[in-house]
Amino acid sequence: MMVLYLSVTITIIMVERKRWSKQSRTILDIIYNNEEGLTASEIYDIARETHPNISLGTVYRNLRDLQDVGLIRETTSGGVSVYFKHPFHSAYLECDVCHSVIPVDFMLNIGDIIRSTGHDVKRWDLKLIGTCKECLQKCT
Repeated sequence: MMVLYLSVTITIIMVERKRWSKQSRTILDIIYNNEEGLTASEIYDIARETHPNISLGTVYRNLRDLQDVGLIRETTSGGVSVYFKHPFHSAYLECDVCHSVIPVDFMLNIGDIIRSTGHDVKRWDLKLIGTCKECLQKCT
């Protein structure tokens, strides 16, 4: 399945990267077709279904490039990088049982924080650690 991107986003990334390869498009599609974060290894395994000769190094290089231009976001879970689509949630629940990283809707008014503290907030992350509902259901 192909994901539709804003033409402005495509133009920006093409200018930044000078080219838009089938492999980078596939990697971006894999991430955008997933609601939960994926590790580079998981992305690699899925990408090999359509690009059997893709290397793990190519996946890592494309992930770095896609992150550099702001199309994806990286966070860590248990010391492993997990990649999410943009627009992304800035709040995550890391399950302490299965170690999955799940986006969480969370409202935080950054404007109010900037006004009240005088700080210049460029980005933020909120990491919640607990047990996901699937693991909770397995325990009961």
